[in-house]
Amino acid sequence: MVSKVALLLAVLVCSQYLAQGVYVVSKAEWGGRGAKWTVALGNYLSYAIIHHTAGSYCETRAQCNAVLQGVQNYHMDSLGWPDIGYNFLIGGDGNVYEGRGWNNMGAHAAEWNPYSIGISFLGNYNWDTLEPNMISAAQQLLNDAVNRGQLSSGYILYGHRQVSATECPGTHIWNEIRGWSHWSGSVYKVRSDVRPHNRSATMANQALVLLAVLFCAQAVFGVTIISKSGWGGRSATSKTTLASSLGYAVIHHTAGNYCSTKAACITQLKNIQAYHMDSLGWADIGYNFLIGGDGNVYEGRGWNVMGAHATNWNSKSIGISFLGNYNTDTLTSAQITAAKGLLSDAVSRGQIVSGYILYGHRQVGSTECPGTNIWNEIRTWSNWKSV
Repeated sequence: MVSKVALLLAVLVCSQYLAQGVYVVSKAEWGGRGAKWTVALGNYLSYAIIHHTAGSYCETRAQCNAVLQGVQNYHMDSLGWPDIGYNFLIGGDGNVYEGRGWNNMGAHAAEWNPYSIGISFLGNYNWDTLEPNMISAAQQLLNDAVNRGQLSSGYILYGHRQVSATECPGTHIWNEIRGWSHWSGSVYKVRSDVRPHNRSATMANQALVLLAVLFCAQAVFGVTIISKSGWGGRSATSKTTLASSLGYAVIHHTAGNYCSTKAACITQLKNIQAYHMDSLGWADIGYNFLIGGDGNVYEGRGWNVMGAHATNWNSKSIGISFLGNYNTDTLTSAQITAAKGLLSDAVSRGQIVSGYILYGHRQVGSTECPGTNIWNEIRTWSNWKSV
């Protein structure tokens, strides 16, 4: 005979993870890590914000578990967040997956985090297609949020692109949610004086210092290039040849943690490569080269291999990214010298023409990249041009 205590526990468990017909796969079930810390999220919130992860699509529990783990690792290890950024995520299998969950503030939409829950679809919905079970799961999750008192009954639904400079949540999701009853085309300004949480700097793995003796460095124009094997990078799963005499160079930032030592930069590079390959499904780290706060240039895809850094521009440009978030981080003179030296070497090698045009990523994509501080700097460089 089932005890009343056991029955009560079963009811409590079901009430947490089965609501409005939606089964919520708990973080423990998908193998997620515990949060480093949490910040309480208020009740009766006014907004729900819809995202996509812009990475790999998944259609089975096993696939979605793997993608979720990759996203969480990137958010925690590269971006320095205490947990995966979203409150909930929805897979192509139609399941809702717990992220930060109920009552914990997310890290998904900057100053909107204290006033909203963030729901993200796993995949890139500029080309992936929403299935009916995914749409149903999202709508039922939103209904449950109202019933729980997490959202007010008159909440406003936004796509991420409405509150930030981004293509998120992708064209297909964007077209879908605009037909939902709570979606609004009017965006209201929220308070910007609340800081959702303090980001802690992740500690560099001190053991990586030992790799210094293994660096394969190549000096060009006073720039030290740390080869991929030198920083312990993985081999590409495939390569596409990049033409010579290109007309463009595109400057980026990784928008993650800053690094000022080789050991710390190696940690960031490995995390970024793992995210690009395992979560986004790319053949390699996206950039041709990356520049650390230590003043070193790190090989990404390198010379003569097409990058994955600027849609529609990959075949006609090289992509150079600074490690860090330069909306807040500051460029050092060593980084500026390294970037200019690398560009000069690209000309001497014939990878780009002498009259190449330099763009910041924001000029060729809907993004804030490469961050305000880099943007202000590169506009003073001789090859920079307005679009």
